[in-house]
Amino acid sequence: MMKFTKIALAVAVTMALFATPIVAQSSALASVAVTANVIGIAPLTAAGVNDLNFGVVTAGVPKTPGSLASDAGRINISGEPITPVSVSFTLPIVLTNGASTVPISFNATDGLLWSAYPATHTTFNPNVVFFTTTNGTGALIIGISGTVSAPIGAITGTYTGTVTMTVTY
Repeated sequence: MMKFTKIALAVAVTMALFATPIVAQSSALASVAVTANVIGIAPLTAAGVNDLNFGVVTAGVPKTPGSLASDAGRINISGEPITPVSVSFTLPIVLTNGASTVPISFNATDGLLWSAYPATHTTFNPNVVFFTTTNGTGALIIGISGTVSAPIGAITGTYTGTVTMTVTY
């Protein structure tokens, strides 16, 4: 009896399998490109074009750059025309030569905004955020001056540092 039940069950399962239609499995993929022409504002770019150069400094005698047009640090900025921007600096307090240092300072008129380089500029305080506007072509020329004060007894050599400027819409 048990054998008959097993056979009957096997026949029923087999018939159920054949009674169920078999569906073919398939898939396909497709893709399309996505394009969006966004009209927004021009990206800001900034490039250092002239290093801040004090030339030869005599220990014990504070020194500023000889010529703002040729020796001040200068950064060219481009972006959206006639758009407000903020300019800020990270300024060093010393220049280094190995383990030796000399102080450098930036006063309230050491930031330079060139309206017509190299002829015309106004000054601003580089120690605080400066707010200005790009010109009609999106350009802006920012400069930086300062004072280096090598103390008497300073070790002879080339002292260096880095001024970093950030400009933001």
